[in-house]
Amino acid sequence: MDISLSPLDLERFGVTTAKAALSAGDRAPDAAAWCRSKAVQMLIARVPTSAVALVQQLEQQGAFLTDTLLYYSRKQLSPEAAALPDGYRWRLATPADADAVAALAALTFTGYAGHYHADHRLDQAAADAVYADWAANSCRNPKVADAVLLIEHDGALIAFATLKDRGEALLEGVLFGVHPDHQGRRLYQALMQQAQHWGSQHSFSAMTVSTQVVNLAVQKVWCRLGFEPSSSYYTFHQWFGESA
Repeated sequence: MDISLSPLDLERFGVTTAKAALSAGDRAPDAAAWCRSKAVQMLIARVPTSAVALVQQLEQQGAFLTDTLLYYSRKQLSPEAAALPDGYRWRLATPADADAVAALAALTFTGYAGHYHADHRLDQAAADAVYADWAANSCRNPKVADAVLLIEHDGALIAFATLKDRGEALLEGVLFGVHPDHQGRRLYQALMQQAQHWGSQHSFSAMTVSTQVVNLAVQKVWCRLGFEPSSSYYTFHQWFGESA
């Protein structure tokens, strides 16, 4: 059972939080017992959708579904650099770009219903800030992201992609954003292609990305680029003590 306290979620929401990556061989009562021993108020558990018995255990002890994630993968990266429309250019982010990337993430993730948003006990403004903070930290902290790709137009930042080394030559595309005023110009597809190009230049042989099951638009792009479904996970929240 992979479970630990999340200081970042405590800072964000004022709630003692544990995060768990559970597998079919784990038991939900064991996760609950661990949480109670640490005075945890909220458990965030990610579970393979195939682990039906574990899912039922979580539901029986009061956990509730907050999202369903689909992962897509491509086993061989396309090494070609992505072409951009006239007036657009690529560059890599530096720590100095953190605030601008955070502002763009805040704009592009407006209305995004992640698992924090699905929990009515959590402050929705704090949930909105999760993605902006994540994007900013991706520029500042190499432990959060190994590279952040940027697209600029007339000197302004209009798109970004954060990339993370997951080991065994696997690159993950984590956060992507395109300014609403520049959508419809295939810039998201260009980000996906440029991520593969960057990966192929840095000894990666495969790439994975994930999204919520309802986000069909990006899944269509992934299919066109040769990505295939590879795995799926549920996210559950469970509250303990007076917060339950």
